[in-house]
Amino acid sequence: MEYPKIRRLEPIPINQQGKEMIALRDPEGYLRDLAVLSPPIFYLASLCDGTRSARDLQTAYVRRFGDLITLDQIEAILNKLDEQLILDGPRFRKIKQQFDEEYLRLPNRPMILAGRNYHHDPRVLVRQIRELLERAEGKERDDDLPLGLIAPHIDMERGGRCYGETYAYLAKCVKERLKPLVVILGTCHGEMNGYFALTSKHYLTPFGLVETDLEVTRQLAEAAGMEGLGDELSHRNEHSIEIQLPFLAVVFGGAENFRIIPITCNSFHGFIEKKELPSSDESVSRFIHALQGLKSAMGDEMIFLAAADLAHVGVRFGSLLPTDALILTSVSVKDKEMLSLAASGEGEEFYSYIMREEDNRHICGLPPIYTLLKALGGSPGRLIHYDHWFDPREGSAVTFAGMTFPR
Repeated sequence: MEYPKIRRLEPIPINQQGKEMIALRDPEGYLRDLAVLSPPIFYLASLCDGTRSARDLQTAYVRRFGDLITLDQIEAILNKLDEQLILDGPRFRKIKQQFDEEYLRLPNRPMILAGRNYHHDPRVLVRQIRELLERAEGKERDDDLPLGLIAPHIDMERGGRCYGETYAYLAKCVKERLKPLVVILGTCHGEMNGYFALTSKHYLTPFGLVETDLEVTRQLAEAAGMEGLGDELSHRNEHSIEIQLPFLAVVFGGAENFRIIPITCNSFHGFIEKKELPSSDESVSRFIHALQGLKSAMGDEMIFLAAADLAHVGVRFGSLLPTDALILTSVSVKDKEMLSLAASGEGEEFYSYIMREEDNRHICGLPPIYTLLKALGGSPGRLIHYDHWFDPREGSAVTFAGMTFPR
């Protein structure tokens, strides 16, 4: 590669045997394990943006560290990064093609979180989820299933309290003999073409197969004017949708007692940079209009669910300064101001709040929450629970919330 380019990977500062290192996590799952780099090697990798040659990297390294490094050494480092599938080159694309073709041939989407994000044994998992639901302190309930719900997508261990409060509320609204359609809008953390993507695959879970409603999915895609179902590969390794399914299975009394339309939502960062509303884009507008039509057609049989975390702040997420208790308090105040706009049902106001800040809190749940608010057409909601995960040693935090939008 004359001008090497790094793939879109998530850097995580770690301490390995007393040394500060950078671990790279692959949101798309082509790297099965973390790739661990020393800070100098990570510096070189981060400069690989497709515009710099090996000689440019050599010059930058000498300026940054003051050490001599030969062109042969730079090329050896690049070859190693290529072997690790960190660079976007012919080697990676060949392996990616093999992975993608294998996935597209599957009738069902395999579990990627079982054994990592939640327990793989259904007996243990159902006990864990029931304990979270039983510990929930919220007393509010509604007579019918809500129109919409916002839930976290952080791992079960760190977000357990919020999951428990959110899904305990939903459990109180469930009626017997109801097999609802749950339209799950999930943040896409990897690369994706287009703003929304559907899938024809059913989802495997420890509790059995959760069926995707293929006929309604096809009708939704046609109404939105999509080419096929969009980028189905965006579902392959995306965790935001999968993490909701064990909770839904327990709440509805089994994986066979509900069906889903899983939808991955791409980043709206381009709109924020241009200071434009997402609804100004024809493809976004048509998709939201199609969701509104689905809501009208399905009535009480359907619920929208936004699988969405909120702020991502601190060293892990690119901040120059580590997050401390004071910064986290400020973030929480802004989160709650933002959530009050969501509770008013004003999707454009919710988005504009984040846009005015230039998304400096990194609200990864922006696309699914905005889409849910627009699909609900201004229906008001209320906060169920607000929470956060905070690592004071690393100086990083993630915030998240549960919200309901009653009928």
